[in-house]
Amino acid sequence: MVVDGAYPNDIRVRKEAESLVENGKKVLVVCPSKKGLLKNEVVNGVTIHRIGNDYTTWKKGICDIIESVANINPFFYVGLKNVFKNYEIEHLHVHDLPLAGTCFAYKEKVKNLLVLDLHENFPEAIKTWFLWRKSKLIKWKNNLFMNPERWSKKEQNYCEKYDKVICVVEEMKEKLITKFNMDPNKLVVISNHEKKTFRDNFMKYKTQSVIAKDVFSIAYVGGFGPHRGLDTCIKAMPRIVEKIPNAKLYLVGKGNKDVENHLKNLVRINNLESCVAFIGYKPFAEIPAIMSSSSINVIPHNADEHTNNTIPHKLFQIMLSEQLLMVSSCKPLKRIAEKYDAGVVFEAGNTQDFADKVIAVHEHKNDYNSKIKNAFDAVMNQGENWENESLKLVELYNV
Repeated sequence: MVVDGAYPNDIRVRKEAESLVENGKKVLVVCPSKKGLLKNEVVNGVTIHRIGNDYTTWKKGICDIIESVANINPFFYVGLKNVFKNYEIEHLHVHDLPLAGTCFAYKEKVKNLLVLDLHENFPEAIKTWFLWRKSKLIKWKNNLFMNPERWSKKEQNYCEKYDKVICVVEEMKEKLITKFNMDPNKLVVISNHEKKTFRDNFMKYKTQSVIAKDVFSIAYVGGFGPHRGLDTCIKAMPRIVEKIPNAKLYLVGKGNKDVENHLKNLVRINNLESCVAFIGYKPFAEIPAIMSSSSINVIPHNADEHTNNTIPHKLFQIMLSEQLLMVSSCKPLKRIAEKYDAGVVFEAGNTQDFADKVIAVHEHKNDYNSKIKNAFDAVMNQGENWENESLKLVELYNV
């Protein structure tokens, strides 16, 4: 496996690698080196080979530009050259579109399958990631080198060239079939499900939650970005606190400086400091306590061609928290919530609808207990879990 990120930090990559090891496969993960991490080690049976020297943000930025133009990331190209000298590679599993060109250059050295794992709709994602950035240099770089049309052509090109393509949701699979006329048999959907054993974390990690006990809490846990819909939640708070005086929105996580400033300015100009709390990054051990002590756990993503073609791990984590789930009407989120009657759905980007749904929960909370039970049951007993989902990954490599 090749991933442009820290391992084992990436949840999806880690679950895939460890599941293959558990099923008798030998897995080598190639990723960038980082200060303080060993170049080579074995974690939970997965062999990790970290390439190059410290892969700084500037190095990555330069390599991204070169990759955009030449379809080769020089950092990974050199690193993989040494990997192929020292290892016999049966299959090459490439995580996400940006490394597709670099890894395809080694196709002749791969004995069997070349697999492209698309974590998201990358060409559409780059339309939203940088919307709130202030730096003229960053805007210039992204306009010139991160052109969505160019990346869409890359996506089509490499989806056609790779032996198998993994999608995170059925919506992404249908998009590739419709847009690029791809053979459905070439596409495999392996979603971001959570292990059933994740429920144990709600008992194991009983740390003090940042959620106050005397408030009606609305919690978001995850990264901050323009596509996350956090501005919808913030703008809804005046209407919510008018009806629920002790309501409080907890934003747990972080984003880049521009994104955080944008959201904090929104809170400031609306005088919402008393009912919106920016908690910052919290380690994993504290997340289960936050989810399980919140009145409502929200995933308020805006609906666009990026968010409509992926799904976050936290959806299934919240479903195991035995607290109420509220999601926006992004297609995959809505599909899961409505299929199992497992949560409340509000219209993406609609501040009033979000507020009205929160107020309704507060006024008739007992009416929503069945949704909490349905969410838990969907993961534990109806197949919406990684134990079931990972079987498709194992089958892919049983060739």
